[in-house]
Amino acid sequence: MSRISNIGWNFDKKGISLNELHAEFEEIRIKPLMITNLDENHILSIIYHWRNYLKKQRMLVDIPDKRILVIGDIHGDLLQVQKAFHLLDTEEVDILVFDGDIIDRGAEMVECLITIIERQLNYKKNIYYLRGNHELRSINAIYGFRGYCTSLFGSRTYQYFSAAFHELPLAAKVGDWAFITHGGVPSDAIFFHLMRLELKPKEPEFGPYSQLIWNDPDQKLLEFGKSNRGENCYRFGKRAFSRFMEFHALELFVRAHQAFEKGYRWFFNNRLLSIFSSRAGPYSRIDPHFAILDRGEVELIRTDNIKINEI
Repeated sequence: MSRISNIGWNFDKKGISLNELHAEFEEIRIKPLMITNLDENHILSIIYHWRNYLKKQRMLVDIPDKRILVIGDIHGDLLQVQKAFHLLDTEEVDILVFDGDIIDRGAEMVECLITIIERQLNYKKNIYYLRGNHELRSINAIYGFRGYCTSLFGSRTYQYFSAAFHELPLAAKVGDWAFITHGGVPSDAIFFHLMRLELKPKEPEFGPYSQLIWNDPDQKLLEFGKSNRGENCYRFGKRAFSRFMEFHALELFVRAHQAFEKGYRWFFNNRLLSIFSSRAGPYSRIDPHFAILDRGEVELIRTDNIKINEI
């Protein structure tokens, strides 16, 4: 049953203030599964404040070169989200970067999403959320999020989440050495100064910004090849990757987007790291990992080794 209020609501009205939402945020942190009991007006208010916060971020966000935890695809695996926040709360890391695909496939996608949003609104300088292909409406309308979100809160909530996803940044640069995005190297050149100035595309379907979300590495290629993901995305090889890294003077490229059984895979002489962080839905055989970037060094963390009190 949907918990739909009769209160008129649109993005021109802020709904419930952040101060008034404080009690709900405290409860969400302690009992994240209660998120599905929130009424529509509370959810819409949270999305309103989150969207306004994201609007201030550029397409490329610059992250201080501290101890950074990168989280790959989550796909509704709430336990992995809690483990990431545990590392932040215990000061084992300074910053979290969720590298897209928080939703779809897994059973707790809304709970994961609201948990991250609550923490991002309260700890703005420590938590980043990049857009993945499942934050595109064309994908999450098919793979579970629209149906689950609509059944819980109504179609209006799904529409507002979709509008908020438009404001997610597409990539992050760590100091002067590392680049993080969901997919991979685009076939057309991108320029970091333009990514800091241009408006974020609402639903990137083709071109370099779409390919940042969709492209995959392939050790067998030198340049670009066709992808089985669709017409407007590609596989990229060693020469294409090296050209991108040299053009931007980077040492490391971190991405997500592909489910490898051991939870990660290195490419191109250990200069590209692909990370996956979910065991939800179809990924029960995956060994989820996080990656810590620490001033030029990379440490892989097996999430099964992170012990917390499970919900």
